[in-house]
Order: sequence, then structure tokens, then C-alpha cells
Amino acid sequence: MIMYLLIFSAVVLLVIFISEVIIPYFLGKYNKLQDKRATDISVTLEDSFIFWEKKKMLLFYLFPFIFSIIGLILFRHVIGLFFGFLLGFSMPKIIITIAKQQRLKKFRSQLVDSLMIISSSLKAGLSFPQSIEVLCDEMPPPISQEFNLILSESKLGVSMELALKKLRARIPTEEVNLIVTSILIARESGGNLPLVLSRLTGTIRDNLKLKEKIGTLTLQGRLQGIIMIILPIGFAYFVYKQNPGHFDVMLQTELGKKLLALAIGLQIVGVVMIKKISTMKF
Repeated sequence: MIMYLLIFSAVVLLVIFISEVIIPYFLGKYNKLQDKRATDISVTLEDSFIFWEKKKMLLFYLFPFIFSIIGLILFRHVIGLFFGFLLGFSMPKIIITIAKQQRLKKFRSQLVDSLMIISSSLKAGLSFPQSIEVLCDEMPPPISQEFNLILSESKLGVSMELALKKLRARIPTEEVNLIVTSILIARESGGNLPLVLSRLTGTIRDNLKLKEKIGTLTLQGRLQGIIMIILPIGFAYFVYKQNPGHFDVMLQTELGKKLLALAIGLQIVGVVMIKKISTMKF
């Protein structure tokens, strides 16, 4: 009787210790980590002129739990819970990357019109800062935001050359690097800046058309890579649900395990090769 009482007391104390010490400790660590990630995410987004409400930022706290529940429902196993948590934890970074890529894509699409506006303004007799002001008035974000920042920095005492270099650091693309380098050289050497910008307009327009054509031609390869990733996993999951013992030969025999490892390895090699062939770095 005393032994049972001692065991019961130990279990109660263990439960109290876990609920009062262990769980609050890990929750505190998790909240601090998420607060730090939310701050870093907010700073990263604001640097790209992407402003999200606090309600959207709070969703980042819930993503790990939401995806954990979804993984548990889909796989009905602790593994689904674990992978769902990892996916939810990394989801904010994925969302930020997509948002920045969309903004960069829109910025690129506005470059040609923006250069034409600056070139026309310079030909009309305006100075370079005044031409940028015309650009900011005529063009929508995000390009107007970036060039407006250049004007703001210039008014605060930052040289135009340094402001342009900061633009190149914020938007590290081939087109921006070409524009900034050409403007800096023309300003230092006293070259014909309107003529330089007019030639740059044609060059960048042809460059963007070429990239769009390459992206269209390589679309099929990228889709094949995605299908190669999803199809085997989806097929194996479907077969396992229909007949759980179907893969026993592969999972319980030595030869089956080797063949399964070989299939996974070849699958990864195929996906990597397709990605290498169908991806062009600009």
C-alpha cells in the first residue's frame, strides 16, 4: 500500500514538474525564438518596402501547429506531425522569398519605362535628380519606392553616387548593376547620359525578352522535375492506403531495402539533373 502511495506521489510530482517547469520553459524559449524571427522577418520585409499587418505576422506563430495537425491527419503517424511542424516552421521564410521574388519581377518589368522617362526628362533639360522626381511621380511601386529612397538619401546629404550604389546592393540584379555602373561612369567622365540611357533601354528590353523566352522553353523541364518529386510519393501513399502490406517485401528483405535505396537515389539524381538542365541563372 505504501509502495503504491509512493508511486502515485512520484507520478503526481512528475506531472506537476512537467506542467509547471518543463512546459513553461520550452514555451518561453519557443516564444522568444518566434519573436526574434518575427522581428527579423519584419525588418527584411520593410527593407523591401513590404509592410504586413501584425495580424499576418501572428500567423507565423500558428503555422507550425497548423501544419503539424495537417501532417498528423494525412499520415496518421507521429512522423507526419514532425514533418508538418518543420514545414510550418520554415513556411514564413518560403513566403518571404516568394514575396521578394514577385516584387523583384515587377521591378524588372518597370525598368524599361523608367529609363525612358529619365532619358526623356534629361533631354528636356532637367537635371538627374529632377528626372528621378519625374520618375517617382509617373511610375507606380516598387520602382518609385526605390528611386524615391535615392532622392530622400540625397536630400539628407548622401551623395548621388553612394545612393545609387546602395540601390545596387538592395536589388542585386544584372540590369540594376548595368544601369548603376553606366550612370556612374557617365557622370564621372561627363558622357552623354541621355544617349547612354537610351542605349541601355534597348539592351535591357532585349535582355528581358530573352529571359522570358528561355523561361518559357524551360518550363516543361521544370514541370517534369516537380512531377518526378510528387508522383512517386503520391503513388506510394495511395498504394499503401489501399494495401498496407504491399511494400512488405521491399521493407523487410535486404534486397528490397537495397533496391528501395537505389530507387530513391536515382530519383534524387534525376531531379537534380533536370533542375540543372532547365534552370538558367541570370
